[in-house]
Amino acid sequence: MADALEEGEALLEILHDDEVFERELEEIFAKSWVYIGHESEIPEEGDYRQRSIGKDPFIFVRDENGEVQVLWDSCRHRGTKLCRAEKGNTTHFRCPYHGWTYRNTGELVGVPQKGNGFPDLDMEEKGLHGAPNVESYNGLVFASLDPDAPDLETYLGPSAWYLDLYFKLADMEVIGDPHRWEIDTDWKTPSENFYGDNYHVPMGHKSAIDVGIGSATAKGEKESELYAISDVGGHAFSIYQIPGEDFFWGHPPEVTETFHPERLTDEQYQIARQSGVSLGTIFPNLSFIYLGGSDDPEKDTVGTFCLRQWQPIEPGKMEAWNWIMAPKDAPQEYKDRVYEVGVGTFSLSGNFEVDDIGIWDGIPEAADSVFAEQVNATTVFSMGRGEDTLAEVDDSWPGPGTVYREGGMTDENQLEFYRKWHQTISEAH
Repeated sequence: MADALEEGEALLEILHDDEVFERELEEIFAKSWVYIGHESEIPEEGDYRQRSIGKDPFIFVRDENGEVQVLWDSCRHRGTKLCRAEKGNTTHFRCPYHGWTYRNTGELVGVPQKGNGFPDLDMEEKGLHGAPNVESYNGLVFASLDPDAPDLETYLGPSAWYLDLYFKLADMEVIGDPHRWEIDTDWKTPSENFYGDNYHVPMGHKSAIDVGIGSATAKGEKESELYAISDVGGHAFSIYQIPGEDFFWGHPPEVTETFHPERLTDEQYQIARQSGVSLGTIFPNLSFIYLGGSDDPEKDTVGTFCLRQWQPIEPGKMEAWNWIMAPKDAPQEYKDRVYEVGVGTFSLSGNFEVDDIGIWDGIPEAADSVFAEQVNATTVFSMGRGEDTLAEVDDSWPGPGTVYREGGMTDENQLEFYRKWHQTISEAH
């Protein structure tokens, strides 16, 4: 794989390989900071949601003290899953097998027949296991299963400069429940795509754009400049800028007046002000797209934020999670419209989503073929290399990272994903 990356390529077989998949669970998902959920999903004490890290089940809960916990969903007695509802509110979790009961802090507080059957059981030692590291960044809750992991701020590195544009300028909240659906593709494909594959938009999403659905920049209603941003701690972003315009991803003035520009630097605020569309991925599997667009050419543009996670199920198969978000202080009618646009564009029934699913689900079949191994098949990420390519580094960009103007004409962002993937999965070998 290292040799292929030097040539601007990646091995096709890694997109459907049993051994690679198991190593990813152990070396990537068990050791990276993985997104769990947003604090607005559990606003009250006792609120909980089922979540996972890789394939490991966890309970995302706000405990009786108001603290956020990420508890392993496994009874200490026989290993049974405690949480049988996707979400709810509770003070305790009771095992359906033998009735062992835990507070929402994870503390074991009830063991039937303890005096007769477990007189020497140390209750304090048998509480639920929690993720070793849990931290929040502007409402985004991450967890790492690695006791020796660096703190979240270090892991995010310079990517935090860009996350602040979306989660510090405005207080964001999740609208409704996350949408979930299975896709016959490897989790790496959409993660890499959201690192910055803007090359696929004119071909892959032509039908939606032709009927007037999508962002103002994609439809040509707004002239924009696309910047691809890599070298930000192993993560990556793409930002469409509309020069000189107060666009703010399509939010109207009654929404932008609730923003907090004082939380950003002047340079950050200018990037946010001129943003038409932003997308990116925090390694390994948290992506987002923020666009000013519509699901109906007859209706006004709204700023729609979709936070997305690509959950591994098995080699060549994953589950997509999609949270629709809006500024917390926006009018309720506006939030309802944001949700409507999110459903109509980037959800299971969304116009853009069905385009991607139809493209991605053919990749694992080829990756798993005998012939792929026979010819040592690779995928190509060399766009933008060479002296006469359109994409070029823009040293005047105010934010961190290596930034390419004409960002749709380079694969450097996607290569950044596979470099980070290869580095992470190889560190223990």
